Amino acid sequence: MAEKRPIGRWASLSLLGALAVALAGVVVQKLSPFWGGLMLAFGEAALVGGLADWFAVRALFVHPFGIPFPHTALIPRNRPRIVAKIRELVQHEWLPQSLLMAKIEEFDFVGAGLLPVLEPMKPHLRDVLVGAARDLLRDVSPGRLAGFLARGAAQAVEPDKIGPTLANLLARARDQRWLEPLLREWIGRLQEWAALPESNAVIHRRLELAAGSYRERGWFKNVTYQVAEVMGGIDLREAADVVQQEIQRFAAEQLAEESQVQQIVRDGLKSIEARLRDDPMFLKDVRQFILETSETGTLTVALEPVLESLRREGLREVEAPDSRLVAWAMRQIDAWVARLEGDPAVREQVNAWCRRQAAALVEQHHSVVGALVEEQLNRLSNADLTEVIESRVGEDLNWIRLNGTFVGGIVGVLLYLLFHAVRWVLPA
Repeated sequence: MAEKRPIGRWASLSLLGALAVALAGVVVQKLSPFWGGLMLAFGEAALVGGLADWFAVRALFVHPFGIPFPHTALIPRNRPRIVAKIRELVQHEWLPQSLLMAKIEEFDFVGAGLLPVLEPMKPHLRDVLVGAARDLLRDVSPGRLAGFLARGAAQAVEPDKIGPTLANLLARARDQRWLEPLLREWIGRLQEWAALPESNAVIHRRLELAAGSYRERGWFKNVTYQVAEVMGGIDLREAADVVQQEIQRFAAEQLAEESQVQQIVRDGLKSIEARLRDDPMFLKDVRQFILETSETGTLTVALEPVLESLRREGLREVEAPDSRLVAWAMRQIDAWVARLEGDPAVREQVNAWCRRQAAALVEQHHSVVGALVEEQLNRLSNADLTEVIESRVGEDLNWIRLNGTFVGGIVGVLLYLLFHAVRWVLPA
């Protein structure tokens, strides 16, 4: 039962007031038949009108007095039909598919949705990007990914598809420089290694092994080497320093734009791309290799350590404070956002894509609107449903009770005056 609100209290008090007026009318009638009768007529009619409306209001929710009068407790008794009608009303009248589609077509996803979200995210975008990349790389399984790639490669081995597919992939890798961040990372590691004291010891040891192999090639080479060593013409310690410096210089040069290594990689990709397109024998060998290695599992075994190495390198790269890969990704995002803000064509493309996706979701799942309404209503018991409805419209229903009492009293007075006038006009 809903908590009694101010109008509900006034409606109940009005019934008591009507009863009091009726009783007073009985008393006053002994002193003044006209005014006493008027008061009695008002009180009786008001009491009848108020009680009738109270009965009608209570009959919506429960059986008044606990007696199952016909057509009472209307809401609990007709609950399935009410729920179905509310579902139909919300789904087909308030939120019809046509209305949602029209709203989607009018909505500016970029201006009202995407850009307002991106702007406050900019200071935190790098952390979000790093976190997402880190989680992705940590969760990926090199073994499963290798198996997936091997199976995909085997399924794609068709004479008219594998060549163009691999060639296009290599062309994109070359044009968009997919391998350059990885090359820079590896060359940067080489540069860091070459600067360590331990690398000098490793280089010196390799020179000593090379010198030993040279001296074992004949007595003449052995003698000339010893003479050169005695005369100071050969100093492996100094040679190790020179080699170490050259490795550092080479690495620094290869980190520059358009370096020799980068050019070699691009030329290599271009050469392989051309052979995939134009050399049937090379394409046949590639197809045969993929088929054989995928069937035996060799391709999976070969890919797994490569993917694991790439995963570790990727983790180190994205977690580095000065990550070039993350910096590159941030530049790409900034450039895309700038184009989104300033280029109407790009903005319209993104809006069109968002509208297509939203429209497809509405078309596919519009019935969910009604299902959610029905689900939420069915979660309520009869008592809860009654409580919810009464809490929303209870005050309005109490106004009906209050008005019924007042209007009933007025009608009673008018009828009393009418009957009194008839008796006066037509005396007995």
